[in-house]
Amino acid sequence: MISEPEQRPQIKPVKDPPFWGICLGHTFTHWYPASFYIMLPFISLEFGFSITQATFLITFMYLVKSFVGLPIGAVTDMVSRKSIMMAISISLAGLPYLFMGMASTYWMFLIWVAIMGIGNELWHPASFSSLSALYPGQRGFTFGVHGMAANLGDLLAPVIIGTLLVSMSWKTVIYWNVFPGLLVAGFILILLRNLNAPGKQKKEGQGASFEEYKLGLVELFKNRSVLFIALASGIRSMAQNGLLTFIPLYLAFELSLSPLWVGIYVTILQAGGMLAAPVAGHFSDKVGARKVIMSGMVMTSIMIVVFVLVQNDWLLIICIGLLGFFLYSLRPVMQAWAMERTSQKMAGTTTSLLFTTQSILSSSSPLIGGLLADQFGMMAAFYFVAAVILLGNIVVAMIPKEVTTASS
Repeated sequence: MISEPEQRPQIKPVKDPPFWGICLGHTFTHWYPASFYIMLPFISLEFGFSITQATFLITFMYLVKSFVGLPIGAVTDMVSRKSIMMAISISLAGLPYLFMGMASTYWMFLIWVAIMGIGNELWHPASFSSLSALYPGQRGFTFGVHGMAANLGDLLAPVIIGTLLVSMSWKTVIYWNVFPGLLVAGFILILLRNLNAPGKQKKEGQGASFEEYKLGLVELFKNRSVLFIALASGIRSMAQNGLLTFIPLYLAFELSLSPLWVGIYVTILQAGGMLAAPVAGHFSDKVGARKVIMSGMVMTSIMIVVFVLVQNDWLLIICIGLLGFFLYSLRPVMQAWAMERTSQKMAGTTTSLLFTTQSILSSSSPLIGGLLADQFGMMAAFYFVAAVILLGNIVVAMIPKEVTTASS
């Protein structure tokens, strides 16, 4: 079992190398899906995919993630070598790109995006449970910086991939995209090697027995706070995935922007989120998660509507930056809130419950939005996403106010 907060020294995350190793890994688990979002319009143009076919690739990836989420959480809680799980995660997220460039049929793309999704899903239970155990008194800030690292991957991928697509074919870019993940996976194993060393203070955690896990699982599904946080997080993720799918399609198809400018606009969205994550995480440690989440959801819905109405290029840049700020400010706060309301020995499964719910709901927004876009135009997809995120506040209001943390 992971040592209790009072049994280990309180280490400042910013001075702890393993913390930065985990954050770096999070950057690249997000780099790979973000790269695919930018390449998707141009892959679709070459193969003649409809909007519905293109968006179903994203839907399928999230459906697969939803199926594997809870089993991954169970494995995470019953093993101690979480650093190895994190390295495997990055490798699986990147390796599919080696084969996407060889794909010639739609079903082959389905296979490789599914494997990329599994790699992405594998990361979070291992990293979240490690961070929650290592820095229990600073979960909001810690998850905020960890979320900022994810935004960094989401930010850099669009502009770098978009720039490369100006002068290279998407197949050439996709082959080169394999190598960063493999290098970072090796770096993770080196930097986090001491987390599992016998006698060390900073252990990631020893695996729970199967019987302990079964008892913890029953308690977890009785925890109304965690269940409602997971649902609210799923709604937020549903809106995020809809925006990440339709913003590049809107910019490329409706505004006829070049790959470079598509990448720049998506980068601005992620830049707003990168700034928001640590700020929102720290603020939630001070005033509570509920206030931060509810205000962020309202502002996100407003900014989506403003985004589709704005015609001026400079106003569009400001708008998309603010949209990213409010949308991504919610993510680390919800994650830290869930860790506060659960038992540490079930941190991996709680994380998987969170991400499984997100994957199930996220899988629906590209498909529903794609059908709406084909039928009524692209604007209908954005109005749908705005309504979704606003409804999330109803779920947040249902989360019990009492703290039910079980730290054992």
